[in-house]
Amino acid sequence: MEYSLEERIGNPDLFVGRKEELAFFLKWIREIEERKSKSTAILARRKMGKSALMERLFNITFDKNGGVIPFYYEVKEGKKWVVDFCQDFFLTFIYQYIAFKSRKAIYLKPLIEPNFDRAKQAAAKEGLDYLIEIIEGIEHASQSGHVDLLWQSVRDMPKAVAFIRKEFIVQIIDEFQFLNAMIYWDEAKTRLADDLAGGYLSTAESKTAPLLVSGSWVGWLMNELITMLPARFRFTPLENMPEDEAVEMIFKYSRFFDVPVTEETAFLIARLTEGSPFYISSILRSQYRDKDLSTIEGLSKTLEFETLNDRGEIKSTWMEYVTTAFSRVNDRYAKNIVLYLCKHKEREVTRRELLEKLSLDMTDAELEKKLKALVKADIIEQGRSYFYYRGVQDNIFGKVFRGVYQDEIEDFEVGEIGREYREAFEKLKKQYHRLQGKYNYQKGYFAEYLILSQLMYHARKKSDLLKSITHNLPPDFEFCDYSRVWSYRYAPEFAEGFSVDIYARSRLAEGYSIIGEVKNRDKKKFSKDEVLEFEKKLKQIVELEQLSPIVDFIFSREGFTKEAEEYCLAHGIAYTEDPRWLDI
Repeated sequence: MEYSLEERIGNPDLFVGRKEELAFFLKWIREIEERKSKSTAILARRKMGKSALMERLFNITFDKNGGVIPFYYEVKEGKKWVVDFCQDFFLTFIYQYIAFKSRKAIYLKPLIEPNFDRAKQAAAKEGLDYLIEIIEGIEHASQSGHVDLLWQSVRDMPKAVAFIRKEFIVQIIDEFQFLNAMIYWDEAKTRLADDLAGGYLSTAESKTAPLLVSGSWVGWLMNELITMLPARFRFTPLENMPEDEAVEMIFKYSRFFDVPVTEETAFLIARLTEGSPFYISSILRSQYRDKDLSTIEGLSKTLEFETLNDRGEIKSTWMEYVTTAFSRVNDRYAKNIVLYLCKHKEREVTRRELLEKLSLDMTDAELEKKLKALVKADIIEQGRSYFYYRGVQDNIFGKVFRGVYQDEIEDFEVGEIGREYREAFEKLKKQYHRLQGKYNYQKGYFAEYLILSQLMYHARKKSDLLKSITHNLPPDFEFCDYSRVWSYRYAPEFAEGFSVDIYARSRLAEGYSIIGEVKNRDKKKFSKDEVLEFEKKLKQIVELEQLSPIVDFIFSREGFTKEAEEYCLAHGIAYTEDPRWLDI
């Protein structure tokens, strides 16, 4: 797939997981052509992967070149005059539209700053003359001084183009909540345009150009949508990743950033972070000088740094939320309230309990107002009703908050947090060993990733051993340097997509590339039917990637049926069940 829009994640291979979310939203985008899709808001805090997901959705939709035209815009943090904002919004839309129609990605990031004249020239060059009149209309509106009319015209333009041209457009708008907080009616930026988002009241109901919006301030975004755009959006939370995707992210980031992990520490990271991509990324990319994620002690110290040190990304990110919250509300009692909810995060707490336990000198109405403000700032969460509240539901935020504020409220030794991490790891370590016992094996909880690591880092040094424990390798086979070692997924977003577990591409034309399947299950041997299914996928990859020579490789911890072995031997497929492949 071509990644036409540059993704902020960097290397596209670093996009991990989110399979369920991708499938859901790609179906939502496909159904725009059937006028089924309703405007939707993605809800999640910062660094949970919202922008990465939205950019990937744009790229997939752009690459597919189907019946839906993607438009992506990020409302950036920072004051902006409404005229400048409208011009930027409109020109971004026009250039992306021209890029899609012409199939020229250069328009997505032009070398020369876009303006109205250049936009008209581009439209004429690509034979899209009908855009010229539209561009001239917005140019005139931006010069007229009628900013209300300008915003209305710009805001409705994607919907209008879709209607006039009988097309379908998906409007993907990131950081939507900043519309009402960063745009000003006057050039001096003194009069805040705090109702811009409300203008989408009608536009958001479009079935030919629906919106997919997101924001990093969940409470704030929900408040804007509920109060200004009631019943116009469906809410879809972006949750933590399931454990298999979290593990994939840990091993992929470990390899990409050259930060070794073991099977055990990968398990501990996945469980303690509860699959939060923000926490996983912060740990693997931590600036802690003595970072060592291959031992429990090193992992614990890295987490302490990330939680307690001002240079820790986890602490600094959470403190942005906390500082913003306390700057917006009178912080009288606010720290006590948040601390109390952190210490009792396993249950919902009523306003009555907070008033009584903390001896708060305020009315119930004043407390409710303060609690709503803290919810809007994302440092506490709403319970089952406005009478109930709870702390942030994860293993780490409370430790960040306590590390900053607890000792000014009550007796507290910051070293306690380190002890808590070590105790948590000991409990998780017992879970890990119970899991090993349950499945009756010593290695292989993450077999696919261990084999990938084997090929990437160890195979050439252990060549004789690995060749001796693998059946049916070509006589001249040698492990080599690989330009890419990871799983292979071809268009997983579409029904005809497929994937294989191992894709190791040789750097040298004469070297053997390896395409492989890993089965790490109990009691069931790898069958002939499964070999045939693997062979189908393998042929497609060879055709797509123009690979030669290659080795077809299957690892099955429980071994192979007799028919599968016979087929592998007859068709040149290498296979093994030897657990030493997992010993890194």
